[in-house]
Amino acid sequence: MILQNNMYSVTGTSADSIGVRLNAGHPIYQAHFPGNPITPGVCLVQMVGELLGNRVGRHLQLSKVVNLKFIAPVSPQEKPDLEVRFTAVDDDGATLKARGSIEAEGAVLTKFSLVFV
Repeated sequence: MILQNNMYSVTGTSADSIGVRLNAGHPIYQAHFPGNPITPGVCLVQMVGELLGNRVGRHLQLSKVVNLKFIAPVSPQEKPDLEVRFTAVDDDGATLKARGSIEAEGAVLTKFSLVFV
């Protein structure tokens, strides 16, 4: 399932980050959790994969979660504007390894180290 332009939209890009805005009206938030919507971790991982795939110009599929830390909830109501920051991206054409964070208003909400094919 593609989440871009549905659950989130891209608001800007730079060399090491991509700005996104969460859509609080997306149906996933009606189930996770009613009255206190939180972005599911699997959706955050999918979002990172989609953003990276757009950057490298090919579809990416998650191969391995090396490390994933949820430091604070990602709420589309409280802080809908996020920055997905990449501290390291290693792409050999077959495997893409990415490390970085998801931030809101300068606060780190999630840290990730993921491998995609």
